[in-house]
Amino acid sequence: MDNHLNIQDTIFLDETALAALMNPDDPRYSKARSLFLDLHDLERNYVTTNSIIFDLHEWLRNEYSYQLAEFFLSAIDKAASKGKLAIISSNPELEGESRRLLLDRPELRFSLSEAFTAVTMSYYQVKRIFTFNRNFMMLANLDRDIRIIPSN
Repeated sequence: MDNHLNIQDTIFLDETALAALMNPDDPRYSKARSLFLDLHDLERNYVTTNSIIFDLHEWLRNEYSYQLAEFFLSAIDKAASKGKLAIISSNPELEGESRRLLLDRPELRFSLSEAFTAVTMSYYQVKRIFTFNRNFMMLANLDRDIRIIPSN
């Protein structure tokens, strides 16, 4: 994926949103599903990182089944092949910027993974994130134009 991505309607999918969508037992499943279907109806494009995909695949395998983990990968591959989901791979530049963000802005209290999401969104100028992680409310301190979905 390059920095010339059409970011106008792109939404970053974080680990909490994808996990809620994959787990009918999650208390946020219904909300995630209805929000995702609403967003899908709007013909949005989505972006996530390979590290989020890796972590979710392992979590699904460990907590549920290998079959569910494989179903998840298949769904991700299908979305990517249709051009609906872009998957950003980590690189030393983004990783270094993530570490610098932690050092320069300790008041954000981000984990390294959260900092990587923030840096990736900034680099690709993605202004919306679908997340249930309340820590991402701090993204507004980095860019006031960023919108969190759901907002409550």
